[in-house]
Amino acid sequence: MSTSTSTRTEVVQFSSPVRAKPAPALARAFVAEWIRLSSKRIWLIALSATVVYSAVLTVVMINTAPQRAPAGISIQALGESGGGTLAVRTAAAFTSVLILAVFVGMSAGSFARGTWRASLLQQPRRLTLAVGTFGARIAIGAVIVAVLFVAGMVTAYVVAPGQGIDTGSWLDDTSLRMAVDDFLGVMVFVIGWALLGTLIGILTRSVAVGLGVGILWAGPIENVLGDNLTFGSHWFPGLLLRYVVAPETATVTGATLALRLALYAVVGVLLVGVILRRRDVSS
Repeated sequence: MSTSTSTRTEVVQFSSPVRAKPAPALARAFVAEWIRLSSKRIWLIALSATVVYSAVLTVVMINTAPQRAPAGISIQALGESGGGTLAVRTAAAFTSVLILAVFVGMSAGSFARGTWRASLLQQPRRLTLAVGTFGARIAIGAVIVAVLFVAGMVTAYVVAPGQGIDTGSWLDDTSLRMAVDDFLGVMVFVIGWALLGTLIGILTRSVAVGLGVGILWAGPIENVLGDNLTFGSHWFPGLLLRYVVAPETATVTGATLALRLALYAVVGVLLVGVILRRRDVSS
């Protein structure tokens, strides 16, 4: 009797279905946004434009570099350790308005098209949805930045010898560490502008208005007014982000720069959280 009972128990245990644990809500939001933005057409356009942009800017910067300069890109600096990514890192500073516009468009457009409201039907926790969505967009940005660096380094290797630049030290241990630092610096730059664009888009909820506000700030206010004011050069977020990829132009020390950027990041995240939690999804 005991043997048959044991056998039946084992059969029941073996035949019982194994239920996989559902993915965390944050991961589902991340994957959903990644899939939405990962069509072949989007990747083809984004990566092709990145390769062309990186190649053209690298060629221009190397061909116009002075023989010597107290700071920044020069023939002398390009021939030293880290020279292979120097032009690419500096070229990233010219993408601020583009990054801002892309993230304003995505965040404001999700409200204008009703995408945000539809997504809340699947994931009602707003902050979880926002973090997962933003994370997926940054992850795609990281892939694009990696392609930017690869295309820029390949271009630099082709162009540099024609300008008398020695590339022998570009692959030593110091250069590899500097390449990682340059990549991380560009990612900080991208995340900073992406957060600012997302905040503007959520505030305005209109692509046209958001782009107008963003371009006005990133253009004349930051680069004209800010560059000519001591307060602006020390506190304007866009200029602080520029110092990350162009440290030779910085007017503040590294520790102060990190502290102020961290302060802006915390304020930006808190504002996004408060707005998303309190405003009606249809407003």
